[in-house]
Amino acid sequence: MKTDINYTERLNRLCRLLPEAECDAFLIDHPANLNYFTGYSGDSAFLLVSPDKSSFFTDGRYTTQAAAEIPHRIDLIQINGFQDLCHNIKKNSTIEFLGADENKLCAGNWLKLQREINPCELKPVSASLCRPRLHKNAEEIKLLRQAVAIAEQALSSSLNLLQPGMRESDLAAEIEYQIRLNGGERAAFPLIVASGPRSALPHGVASQRRLSPGDMVTIDFGACYKGYHSDQTCTFFLKEPEPELQKVYNILYEAQKTGAAALSPDLGCRELDRIVRNAVSAGGFSKEFSHGTGHGLGLEIHEAPSISPKSQDGKLEPGMVFTIEPGCYFPNRWGIRIEDTFHLTAAGPEKLTTIDKNLANMIIA
Repeated sequence: MKTDINYTERLNRLCRLLPEAECDAFLIDHPANLNYFTGYSGDSAFLLVSPDKSSFFTDGRYTTQAAAEIPHRIDLIQINGFQDLCHNIKKNSTIEFLGADENKLCAGNWLKLQREINPCELKPVSASLCRPRLHKNAEEIKLLRQAVAIAEQALSSSLNLLQPGMRESDLAAEIEYQIRLNGGERAAFPLIVASGPRSALPHGVASQRRLSPGDMVTIDFGACYKGYHSDQTCTFFLKEPEPELQKVYNILYEAQKTGAAALSPDLGCRELDRIVRNAVSAGGFSKEFSHGTGHGLGLEIHEAPSISPKSQDGKLEPGMVFTIEPGCYFPNRWGIRIEDTFHLTAAGPEKLTTIDKNLANMIIA
């Protein structure tokens, strides 16, 4: 798939945040942010962004890759370690206040950088560095759609293995193989295949357990395509589910639909969580819904916005992409989760994931 990402505009947007952050320059080391602002797909690198110029620092292992991936307007500088980076920043006399990501730069390097660049002051600016990634443009939505398509095709090609006797880990391996076979770089995260009583584990990464007749199987899967991640969860049944399971499944299905119907620009993240959570609670299962309602995704599988009772007062805005994933878990018995990914536009929401999760479609008999 051809892509046309304007990295120059992304850097310009970042520079426009410098005055608000009261900084003269930003230092970026988080791989997802490096990818977003330069196209670089590796690690062990740093990007120094100021209104006058941008400089990219990495060691000899990655200079060839960086030269091929990053725009020519960014200066490429080879360094021999973090100390060398500090010296380069220290030489820039125009920087009095340097912003860095307090959530990604390790404490040791933060303290060392502050010591080495003194009297320049180091400031925490994680929120500023991540803000441009909150709103996905048309090119990013195209990449996310492709990541969804790859993952869904991989699941479809693997469902013939969803039968008694198959190990969870073998099913996960087949899905990941199909993701790669269909053009994905890799699975978006360690795939969750949790069957029988293990389905009560919200993050039940695939184990050696073999599927048993009549099991329910939760599959949380996604693909990474050109750095962008997809994410969705299906809960399958190897026989007609008992009435209690049907009841819980349908409550979650309707709760997700209720949340999706409420989506609109300026809806609070905490309010969306409340709407979905109240729908689950009205069915009598408030205690069993033990995690947040959703999360943003893009260059990371979990990124802003966060949709949970702990969310700040942030609101949903056009361009945001996020999941809605209500679930109920009964320890040592079973659990159910239904997850889809939504893109909020000025006109309302569109669902990027396409699998119809109506209960009838989830029964593998």
